[in-house]
Amino acid sequence: MNDTDLEQLKNNENTDVSYKDETIVWEGRPSQWVNMGTYLWWTIFLVGSIVAMSFWSSGFGEDYPTGINSAVTWVGNGLISLSIISMLLAYLTVHYEHTVITRNKIKESKGITSIFRQDLYCEISDIKDIKSPPAGVMGVLGLSTLVIETNDDDQALIKIRGIKHREELIQLILPIWRKLKVDRKGYFGDR
Repeated sequence: MNDTDLEQLKNNENTDVSYKDETIVWEGRPSQWVNMGTYLWWTIFLVGSIVAMSFWSSGFGEDYPTGINSAVTWVGNGLISLSIISMLLAYLTVHYEHTVITRNKIKESKGITSIFRQDLYCEISDIKDIKSPPAGVMGVLGLSTLVIETNDDDQALIKIRGIKHREELIQLILPIWRKLKVDRKGYFGDR
């Protein structure tokens, strides 16, 4: 998103609200920094398992029976495999999470394959509130999260995680939200 996109949106602000206008205002996906805790957690198990397995195979496990040696080998290899699979799954889950905001809808796509993919749609006029929680550690990296509360039964809470320029995104959504709320439901509507 750059300054020309913001200016173009401001120029289009005075146009009529159309249910068919699906012009993309913003789209993006979370940063992989969202997985920082997951990566650190499973890296500890991965490195610990590799170190323990190398000590065990370097002669530490020679005095133990074969059953214990094979059990330690299975547990060590299992922890290594589980660590790698968990990190890969976390990477793919964030990689395939995608949010598109148009002039009418917010579309969230989540799921690794087309079999498990879930596309959720929410009308912008159904937004109740937009929140900006503290960024925490990710704020050091210039990333933050945007939380959108809605009246939609399927998507009561939309979290757009690990994005840059959160305030600019809010400034893009607010005029569209206000205009749609007034034009479609009335400003003091029931929802």
